[in-house]
Amino acid sequence: MNTGTTQQPTGLGGPAAVATAIGAGLLAGGLTAFGQAWLPDALRSLANSSGSWSLLAFALALVARHRGGAALSGFAALACMLLGYVLVNEARGYPSSTGLVLFWTAAAVVAGPLLGAGAHLLRWSRGRAAIWGIGAISGVLVGEGAYGLLHIADTTYPPYWWGEIVVGVLLLLAAHAWRFRRWSTTATAALLTAAVAAAFVLAYSNGGTLMQLL
Repeated sequence: MNTGTTQQPTGLGGPAAVATAIGAGLLAGGLTAFGQAWLPDALRSLANSSGSWSLLAFALALVARHRGGAALSGFAALACMLLGYVLVNEARGYPSSTGLVLFWTAAAVVAGPLLGAGAHLLRWSRGRAAIWGIGAISGVLVGEGAYGLLHIADTTYPPYWWGEIVVGVLLLLAAHAWRFRRWSTTATAALLTAAVAAAFVLAYSNGGTLMQLL
């Protein structure tokens, strides 16, 4: 089984990939600020979900030709989503707290490059090297879905969180068909997904406390 990196036929160079991530990130962040007020109850969690931002950052990094550009694209996307969100809310008269800005900046610094590099591995690698890519994004989606059902189901729309879990599982199955082919590799990716999901629930459960301390 080939576990190395395959030949990279197409994709954006580093500057173009990062520029795309910056533009899309700013737009998505600004739309998030409006979405929190305008979306119906069944969809409002979409504008309060780190899973949706993470999935967009992951998708934007997929177009990068090189792993470094993909990692930087992941960071740029998340950082600019935060910037767009803060700027639009500021213009609307809803300033963001210092704790919120610092917490999500730290998340962009840590999670952004991991999601970006993971997207590159998933697209260009086969076998076990690619499990890190799908494990990262599926873990975030499953983890946030689990957190939503465990902690905020009474104040939000529970089917949204179930949907996020389903999307995470479907992405894992898609990676099996596209990259892994062997169920033993997919099982390893599922274990990594579970580990990331558990870490996400733990971090998110203490996120409010951390933001108050910052």
